[in-house]
Amino acid sequence: MVAGAKLLFGYSTGAVSIISDGFHSLTDAAANVMGLVGVRASRKPPDEDHPYGHRKYETLAAAGIFVFLLFVVLEVLRAVTARFAGGEPPTVTAVSFAVMLGTLGVNLLVVRYEARKARTLTSELLLADAMHTRSDVLTSCAVLASLAGVRFGYPALDPVGGLVVAVFIARTGLEIARNTSHILSDRVVMNEEDIRRAVMSVPEVLGCHRIRSRGSLDHTFLDLHVWFAADTTLQEAHRLSHVVKDGLMHKYPQIADAIIHIEPPPPAFR
Repeated sequence: MVAGAKLLFGYSTGAVSIISDGFHSLTDAAANVMGLVGVRASRKPPDEDHPYGHRKYETLAAAGIFVFLLFVVLEVLRAVTARFAGGEPPTVTAVSFAVMLGTLGVNLLVVRYEARKARTLTSELLLADAMHTRSDVLTSCAVLASLAGVRFGYPALDPVGGLVVAVFIARTGLEIARNTSHILSDRVVMNEEDIRRAVMSVPEVLGCHRIRSRGSLDHTFLDLHVWFAADTTLQEAHRLSHVVKDGLMHKYPQIADAIIHIEPPPPAFR
């Protein structure tokens, strides 16, 4: 409804800034649909072909939002360039401001609710979409400012407002691309020292190293090497490794699985 109102009114008045903001809102709606599909796919349990589960489908959906934003930036820049090259100035009336203020109010409610749920559920997809909608709020404010300038006799501010929209969209897209690339490239998720302190809280543990984590904030895979005394029996070392693993997963519920490699301490440590 927000995207439709902006696009319909933008094309009827010839306001490039409103049209640009309408395309921005339209990609938000399309991203929501992509997000629903991604979340549904990511909740499938592990199977023979995907032993680690399907959670990266959610990350791929978040990356899809970036692709939508890229196309929107190109479309907005095309419209801005055409307006700078010439054309009739837009018709700005009180209805123009009413449409923008009304859609702005809707987006403010969406941003507040979605951002809160993103933090509660630690979902990178919800967080990405909340960032997208927040940029829609900021661009709407820029559009309102440009419309006010046109109203006071500065028609060149209309394409300038569209250009501001393009900058906001591009910035949001880069932030989303950065966050999703961290997950897809298996960037470190958890602090190594925090993990080491938790592991060393088990009295029988002599040390640990090669701590590695990957995944998303709410679905992390962890593996590490843990040292036990050289004379520890295999059965006892196995039991203690589960004590370490259970302690980690209890303290950090986001850990989906932890693999503990059992080792004697290195010669220098003995």
